[in-house]
Amino acid sequence: MKTKGVGLLAKGVASCPGQSAAYGKCIAINYKDAHKDLCAKEFEAFKQCVQKVVKRKW
Repeated sequence: MKTKGVGLLAKGVASCPGQSAAYGKCIAINYKDAHKDLCAKEFEAFKQCVQKVVKRKW
């Protein structure tokens, strides 16, 4: 049953390209200054989007 969860997570991630891109861009720009909560705002938006998609499909 783990495969179903991974597939569902992958669909959730694929359904949030804007948020994913924003988070990735923030990380790429700031990777030399990595610290806790780096890009927290972008990550939270991405996480919320994925959770919303996964919740609808579960």
